[in-house]
Amino acid sequence: MGENVFHVAQIAPQSGTMAALGSSVAAITILPVTEVITPELDRGTTWPQEDYGRNLANAAGRGYHGLRAANWSMTGELTFEQFMHLLEMHFEGGVSPTGTDPYTWVYQLENVGTPTVIPYTIETGSEVSQDQYELVSCLIDELTLGYDALAAPGASPWTYEASGLAVNRVQAALTASLGSTAVETLQGHRTIIKEGTTATAFASLAELAASLVQFSMTTRRSLVLRPYGSAGDTASKMGFSEKANGEFTAMIAHGATAKTNIHDIYNVSGAVAGERRWRIETPGSGSKVADLDFRAGFMNVERGERDGEATYEVNGEIVYDATLAAGAQWTVVNSVDDLTP
Repeated sequence: MGENVFHVAQIAPQSGTMAALGSSVAAITILPVTEVITPELDRGTTWPQEDYGRNLANAAGRGYHGLRAANWSMTGELTFEQFMHLLEMHFEGGVSPTGTDPYTWVYQLENVGTPTVIPYTIETGSEVSQDQYELVSCLIDELTLGYDALAAPGASPWTYEASGLAVNRVQAALTASLGSTAVETLQGHRTIIKEGTTATAFASLAELAASLVQFSMTTRRSLVLRPYGSAGDTASKMGFSEKANGEFTAMIAHGATAKTNIHDIYNVSGAVAGERRWRIETPGSGSKVADLDFRAGFMNVERGERDGEATYEVNGEIVYDATLAAGAQWTVVNSVDDLTP
């Protein structure tokens, strides 16, 4: 029988974009997950509600299938080496790194122009052949990245929670003999916040030292499958039902600068909501680093606490930034030069 302890997630980028979904491909690497992926398939099955003069509404032989769709979700720890696969399915796709070991990968939450996100094939299942599946043309609809409030002793690694759409779920054998590359998890206790006015360059933001206790960001693409009349029963494209959006939460220790640059920005008199530029920076070993740049629009700043310590609990939305030409931007520096080795 299939055992949950053997479940894996194996991935590979497909050819094509969301505007021209490609066929499934063999997985190239294992993406470590913390929970079993449960791929669900909906075939749009129904029975017509007809009156045959009987009590039972569904007549034999009258059921039929419609257009199919699959959905999925997965969670895991966020690593410097595999972070880009998630961003390719959600922020933007087809990104090439710059530099020579270390390599720099830059991803923007695209909200203008032609979408570039890349659909992936995700393989999942156990050691039993009947319990092995392939999700075709996967894109991430909602992505949450962040870490819990820090505590000592204790570990608060960055984690991801991804949920998305696929055009189909197929029972297919897992690609054999794959292994995960050497990976390093982003750590919350190494994460700092840099912030400043909306006129300050992101590279010039000042650190709000000894202040960041917790951070999380959720972004959404509002994906929908785009079916058209054809000989098949799967969608041939994906699209957006709304504009990309996102929000963040942060726990910030009390202090004079935090009061001025966070609490008082939210509590300023007048009708215009306050905004600041933030950089959430997480270094790793050697030259590895992951920077999140975005413009923070404060929605709420309340009093909170962490083990008796007074904090600000900050909730806000991602605001379009003209310099980024996007709502948010991730820059990941590592030793990876290719997503399709």
